[in-house]
Amino acid sequence: MDYYHTPSTVDEALTIAGKLSGNYTFFAGGTDIQNYRKQQLDTNEYVIDLSEIEELDSITIVDGALHLGAMTTLDKIVSSDEIQNHYPIIAEAAKTVATPVLRKTATIGGNLLVTNRCTFYNQSQEWRDGVGSCLRDVGDICQVTGGKNDCYSRNVSDTATALIVLGAEITLMTPNGIIQKSLKDIYLPCGIKFHDLEERCILTQISVPIEPKKWWYKKLRLRKTLDFTSLTVAATIDTAGIARVCLNGVSMSPILIEKPLKELTLEGLISIARKNCKTVDNDLMPLKYRREMINVYLKEWWKSFR
Repeated sequence: MDYYHTPSTVDEALTIAGKLSGNYTFFAGGTDIQNYRKQQLDTNEYVIDLSEIEELDSITIVDGALHLGAMTTLDKIVSSDEIQNHYPIIAEAAKTVATPVLRKTATIGGNLLVTNRCTFYNQSQEWRDGVGSCLRDVGDICQVTGGKNDCYSRNVSDTATALIVLGAEITLMTPNGIIQKSLKDIYLPCGIKFHDLEERCILTQISVPIEPKKWWYKKLRLRKTLDFTSLTVAATIDTAGIARVCLNGVSMSPILIEKPLKELTLEGLISIARKNCKTVDNDLMPLKYRREMINVYLKEWWKSFR
């Protein structure tokens, strides 16, 4: 059997996957997966490239709701007039991912399902062998904390943060039919099993039901381009006065805080965020600084909305 497959439909992709006994990787834009394969972090024998499935590349607004095909590139999202006019926070989030060149290939679905990262895991095979590997690879302890029970690798999706505060829903295709669920529900607070997904499924569409009345978005990283997030904060207030604040890059999954604005205080917001973000020293930026920046960003958002 061929090792590299390019199906033209979702059904064909799922059929191929069913024959490979889990020994495969779905390949979207490939900007992240290629690094994982180079570092021998993804060792699946077969690759199923989804780039030829044209039905997954689309941007439409129907009855006031935005629908994004999962294979739509981030570059198309950034340059879309419809998104810029009605959902600018999504365009802003997409614009912060990687570089302009990579955004021409990277897809919205791939960014939402980007693999969690850790400075002790995302290294070459030789480097990992030298430090003794870790819980997520072949070791028996977390190299960050020294513990044996939990992995704290970070979710680093920039677009997830923006889409979660917009109440986005996703559509998944499986051999048994269609599954629809809230985007926030696919993320698990675990550094090893970080996505709650069927073993054989393909993300096909992201739907955003509401336009934000007000929005705010900011990403912390060492350089202004290329780097994965060290902290991302997205926030919206809808027409009903509900505030949604999502933090990412500082825990195993995105952290959503959702309350009526009139019931929220800055002190309470910071307290909830710091309590729920399981931030450890597994990023290039110092741990203390990243924790302090949670306070700084939340204060900036609070000030901007007043």
